[in-house]
Amino acid sequence: MIRAILALVLTALAAAPLALNAGGLALLTEMLVLLAIAQSWNLLAGYGGLLSLGHHAFVATGAYLLFAVTRDLPVSPYIMVPLSGAGAALLALALTPVLFRLREVYFAIGMWVAAEIIKIVVSRLDYFGGSSGLPLYAARRIDTSWLPATAHWFALALAAGLCLGLWLLQQSPYGLHVHAMRDDETAARSLGVKTRRIKGTIFVLSAAGCGMAGAISFLGTLYVSPVAAFDINWTVNAIFICVIGGLGTIRGPVLGVLLFVLLREGLAAYPGWSQIALGVIAVALMLIAPRGLSGLLDRLLPRARTAVRDP
Repeated sequence: MIRAILALVLTALAAAPLALNAGGLALLTEMLVLLAIAQSWNLLAGYGGLLSLGHHAFVATGAYLLFAVTRDLPVSPYIMVPLSGAGAALLALALTPVLFRLREVYFAIGMWVAAEIIKIVVSRLDYFGGSSGLPLYAARRIDTSWLPATAHWFALALAAGLCLGLWLLQQSPYGLHVHAMRDDETAARSLGVKTRRIKGTIFVLSAAGCGMAGAISFLGTLYVSPVAAFDINWTVNAIFICVIGGLGTIRGPVLGVLLFVLLREGLAAYPGWSQIALGVIAVALMLIAPRGLSGLLDRLLPRARTAVRDP
């Protein structure tokens, strides 16, 4: 039953470019990109227990790789989307020798510092357009009338792939090792779990997901700049979405994205109030339902079923 519902939802999302206008399609694509970034951050923090405040560096890396490489080489921007994820993964791999010497809050701050350093370097290099950024020169080589639909399909494939990957992780013995590391790294290591290798793997995979999401997001805008690409709100929004929806679950970020966009669009006439509402909801959920909306549903649904059976 659940698989049939998921198949219907995916089919409807895939057919969205045929039914929605430009504004509706752009909003839906943005939601899928947010979901991809949130699930990538969720993999690292919710499953691996590593909090990061600098994942916007990987979003920006993916975006800049797509724009710079397609400018200099005859490579299709569509082919560069997965390669941008690979580039972000390589950056994460290069950062591990330093960052993995840090633990807990120091790792989170270290990631934020690394993101700021990369932002300063990129914004001062003429190769990346300096502080002005880069247009998508490769847009002249593609049919841009299909660009919104193609970006949407890329975002859908990435978000669905990450959700599927997390589900497979939960079902596998490797997932048990990841959970053991998150719950007590010292105890897991004493039982033979290779915690450093696991941390490195999920860190690199998380960066790859953010890199591809960044490439897809800026592919639709045809322009990238340091201010937009290295905006810390990419990371902050992912944290809010995961905390509100439910950290360490698959459906948590899905619920979080829906609430995030609902509040933002519903309070669009009142600038800043959506962020205030998100903050209040996040604090309230941390107090009454630390597992977020996902955990709240788990608590309420059995009671509803019992009430239906025993009126």
